[in-house]
Amino acid sequence: MSSKLIPILFTLAVGLSHAAKEEASLGREGLGRSFQHLKKTGALTVGYFGGSITAGAGASKSSETSYRALTTKWFRDTFPEAKITEVNAAIGGTGSDLGAFRCRKDLLDQHPDLVFVEFAVNDGGGNAGRVQASMEGIVRQIWRANPSADIVFLYTTTKSLAPAYDRGETPSAIVVDEKVAAAYRIPGINIGKTLWQRVHDGQATWETLLPDSTHPGDTGYAIYAKQIREFLEAHRNDKKGRPHKKLPEPISPVPLENAHLIDASELAASDIAGWIRDEAAEGKRFPHNISSNQPGAELKYRFKGTAIGVYWVIAPDSGDMEWTIDGSAPQRASSWDHYALRSSRANYRILNDALSPGEHELTLRVLPEKDPQSKGAWIRIGALMVN
Repeated sequence: MSSKLIPILFTLAVGLSHAAKEEASLGREGLGRSFQHLKKTGALTVGYFGGSITAGAGASKSSETSYRALTTKWFRDTFPEAKITEVNAAIGGTGSDLGAFRCRKDLLDQHPDLVFVEFAVNDGGGNAGRVQASMEGIVRQIWRANPSADIVFLYTTTKSLAPAYDRGETPSAIVVDEKVAAAYRIPGINIGKTLWQRVHDGQATWETLLPDSTHPGDTGYAIYAKQIREFLEAHRNDKKGRPHKKLPEPISPVPLENAHLIDASELAASDIAGWIRDEAAEGKRFPHNISSNQPGAELKYRFKGTAIGVYWVIAPDSGDMEWTIDGSAPQRASSWDHYALRSSRANYRILNDALSPGEHELTLRVLPEKDPQSKGAWIRIGALMVN
């Protein structure tokens, strides 16, 4: 590593930002492991794990003007001789529940040293117990994969969350996230409240910051990035913390720390009657699909765990299926919705996350009935979600 990098790494930040002071007062960890790793190796891999806001929806150019891109740019500008690798592990329209299952494949296989986790908006209105189990599962997965990684929770906003802030309240998903953050001493930055404050103080309007009421435009993303940048500057001299080789007892009854994806190619050792194997994965999310449009076609899968779900394709020609676990009463699920009229996309459905530990059997069956607006009855599964 060049000697020029060392003084840059140890340049003192000018004062603590409000967010950094707040985190310090809460006894949260800083970013010492990340910055010390950067100093020692001259390299840092930064992971961004979240939904469409992390993906950069609404930015004029997501690879340049999103908060993610601007944060990566700060690292590269601040440490020009270091190798900074960005991992964009964001999927729009998804929450921490799917996040826990795809964490290994989409994030951890890239070996991040620092991870920003942003799911508070998409988790809004979700079951608090599931959100907590998902967020805690993500944290535990990250530290089991890399005990020296640093984690930061980011809390973004939408216009619909403004009334809560107006009443002096904290949005429900952030309350849950903060419970996990406090238990694991993870810093959290409420960058969304900063936008609300700008509007509340008359310095801006929601229309200029969140043109579609949810996704920032470039102005909103710049404000998000500025607060993250201030937080990073304030923590550049943090002492290296101890690696998380031994995790505390979980606060959730069953955190999704063993959540993973079972690729469609592993669902059966041989061809299944009525199903075909399709290598043309939708949106490159799935390496393989197993698909059927034949009413009555069944897929059985035995698994060991407490949760099961499907990670599948919603498309203009998608249909409905019936599912049971261990011979339970059949329930119906549709892989079509009105958004499919515009385009196809990857989506998911957790079928049951309250199973007793042990062996179970899932049975899926393609139904002849479908939404009248659908052009077909296809069920296309990219993976099963198992914890």
